[in-house]
This record gives sequence, structure tokens and C-alpha cells, in this order.
Amino acid sequence: MRISLIGMSGVGKSYWAKQLEQAGFQRFCCDDLIEKKLQHLLKNSGTAGISEWMGQPYDTQYIRASKLYLHLEEQVVREILETIKKIPQEENVVIDTTGSVIYLNQELLEVLQKTTTIIYFRTSEETKEELFVTYCQNPKPVIWGNLYTPKQGETGKESLVRCFPELLNWRAKQYEKLAHATIDYYTLKNMHDARGLINSFQYI
Repeated sequence: MRISLIGMSGVGKSYWAKQLEQAGFQRFCCDDLIEKKLQHLLKNSGTAGISEWMGQPYDTQYIRASKLYLHLEEQVVREILETIKKIPQEENVVIDTTGSVIYLNQELLEVLQKTTTIIYFRTSEETKEELFVTYCQNPKPVIWGNLYTPKQGETGKESLVRCFPELLNWRAKQYEKLAHATIDYYTLKNMHDARGLINSFQYI
């Protein structure tokens, strides 16, 4: 079984990937691998370090940094897919993708679709509100594409707050298109361990 988990940051991909790892899956975390490639550029580790390095779309370094981030993300996904080819078919694998996986080129996404079963963790409307509030309080590094559209007279943060719901809705549609199957928030919430999640894969 080869599984890729996709969805917005904060929806539970990493938590469930680790649960699957404890159940015997070989886990690949794209965030960790990208951070490793960026290590020489970061002042601090983890999400905070990447956030400080990339900045927000109104910061001068953002365009350059976000392009490098996506370039490294593409490298990481290609490396993972090459590694998976060498893993015996009977061994289980889970890829914990980033929220920005949908921005990778179509050819690579098609390989990901052919190599793994892509499961989209869909957020509820209530969870979207939680993500929105969390982002407003503590903005994380985010790939915006062309969905950051500041208006005259707005501060950078005001523009982010206004544009973020549109970003969530657009991404939700892209995740749906990429995924082979979707598991909604309430189904995940009612699962107690990896066995329940693995059992749900049998119906996909």
C-alpha cells in the first residue's frame, strides 16, 4: 500500500502519517526533507525558521524564497518517488506532503498519482474558520500563487486576512481534483488509531 496524504497545513496529515508509521508504514515527510535542504539558509529550525526565511508575499524576499521553496519541494517529491521504486511492493509507504503540493508541475503530480493512492483530508467549514483564525494570529509561510491581491490602502496583514479564505477555497478544489479519495474531518476525528484509517483504505 502506497499512500500520499494531502490537504491544508494543520488538518492532521503529519499526525496520521506518524500513526501509520507506528503501524509499520515507511514514512516520508516532505516538510522535514525540504527543511534539511534549506538548513544552511535558516536562522531557526522548524516552521518558524522557514516562515522567517520566506516571509509573507508583501516582503521583498518572498518571491525569490517561495520559488526556491517550490523548486526544493519538487526535488524532494522526485527523490521520494525514486526511493519508493526500490521498496518491495509488499512494504507499506506513506508520504506526508506539504500543503503546497498542488503547485508542483502536472507531470510530477501525474507520477505521484500513478505511484501512490492520494488521500485528501478535507476540512470542515468549522475547521476552515479555525485555520483562518490561527493564520491571522500567527501567519505561516504559504505559497499564494496569484491569490494574494492587495488593495490600495490595506496593510500587508489586512490583505492576507482578506485573501486567505479565497486561498482555502481554491486549494480545496485543487486537492479534490488531485485525490483518488477524500476523508472528511468528522470521519478522521472519530478514528482512534491508525487501524481505523487503514481499514478505510480498503474501500478506496
